[in-house]
Amino acid sequence: MENLSRFLSDIYNVDVLQYDATFLEMALNKRMLANGCDSVIDYRLYLENNQNEASLLIDSLNISFSMFFRNPLTYAYLEQVLLPVLMERKKKENNKEIRIWSAACAAGQEAYSVAMLCDEILTKGNPQLSYRIFATDSDPDEIQRAQQGVYNIVAVENVSLRRIQNYFLKQDDFFSITPVIKQMVNFSTFDLLDESLISPPASIYGDFDIIFCCNLLFYYKPEYRTRILEKMERNLAPNGFLITGETERETLVQHCYQEVFVNSAIFNAKGHIGSK
Repeated sequence: MENLSRFLSDIYNVDVLQYDATFLEMALNKRMLANGCDSVIDYRLYLENNQNEASLLIDSLNISFSMFFRNPLTYAYLEQVLLPVLMERKKKENNKEIRIWSAACAAGQEAYSVAMLCDEILTKGNPQLSYRIFATDSDPDEIQRAQQGVYNIVAVENVSLRRIQNYFLKQDDFFSITPVIKQMVNFSTFDLLDESLISPPASIYGDFDIIFCCNLLFYYKPEYRTRILEKMERNLAPNGFLITGETERETLVQHCYQEVFVNSAIFNAKGHIGSK
């Protein structure tokens, strides 16, 4: 494995050892099986002579699956509790902007889901407030797809008919996000493990009221999870909220994040990263 890792690092500048061992093993076994390789050594030799296979392996390690309104409970909390709390707080602070970051946004489904929800709530009850959503992913191809905002019918199966009518334009068998929602989301490439950058450059300074980092952490080794969480904490506004996937709740608890609602995977950061 070390030889394979060194080869990919030297030739393609990819550190495969950052990934969780189980996830990496599954990805390797899948590619080895597809190419009839019986061992990692055989696969390494195959990689050296097949540049396209290296690209396929690297692509298989890029986690890019997402859905509209993926966790209904999370969006219910967001709609009924979190956003109303933030709106009241902003009024008291005379601050008219809510800042949200969708990290590892894939093809944009999460960011657009949040934009729809914000548009419904803010335009209905608090038109004087505004929101800015920044969405990032390390894969430029995913960012391009997100900016296009065109999805097939399977992708929108979790979206209510009312929201499809309000926020999508039907084009043959595809659904396109309306320009009003598109313009509310800023998409850009950003590597969460890049230590030279603290915040997405487009956001200028971070200070996010809500950060989504869902279903990403468990793909990485513990030390890399810690680095990602440190970046999240540095970007959270005071009393901001971090939202993760349900399977990552234990990781957040271990890193001294406090769960806002029981079994919600919604946290705020108090204490210090890594103190447990």
